[in-house]
Amino acid sequence: MKTIEVDGIKVRIQIWDTAGQERYQTITKQYYRRAQGIFLVYDISSERSYQHIVKWASDVDEYAPEGVQKILIGNKADEEHKRQVPKEQGLQLAREYGMDFYETSACSNLNIKESFTRLTELVLQAHRKELDELRGLPRAPTLARLEEDESSPWGANTPKTCWC
Repeated sequence: MKTIEVDGIKVRIQIWDTAGQERYQTITKQYYRRAQGIFLVYDISSERSYQHIVKWASDVDEYAPEGVQKILIGNKADEEHKRQVPKEQGLQLAREYGMDFYETSACSNLNIKESFTRLTELVLQAHRKELDELRGLPRAPTLARLEEDESSPWGANTPKTCWC
């Protein structure tokens, strides 16, 4: 659990690390159900880990909720001398899947905060309506809400908001 601030709002995020859990894929799939944001992470010094991204992305598409936010991460950027996956290859895959892309290093703290902040921003943008309510901004009227007002069980004496 971590609390970060984005656009003046403190957001508490819960992080699940399922790294190396290929042998526990049936358990890992359960994590997707309530996920709002997912990092797909590969090791830039391992072509094999990069190749697994396609499988992980497929699982996310199948098991995660519609609209889940995703970012592709090439980790271990501090091990440039061991690089097996060119940065351009990661960028290309991210473009194909419509994801943002970061190269990070947990060891040197490169792009760690930036990638977590960006994923949180994407989740918040996807849930803008709820965010506006948290900020106390008035909700725009919707036809469904206006129709609900019209069908109120309390009769004609019920005070209604005029949207004209």
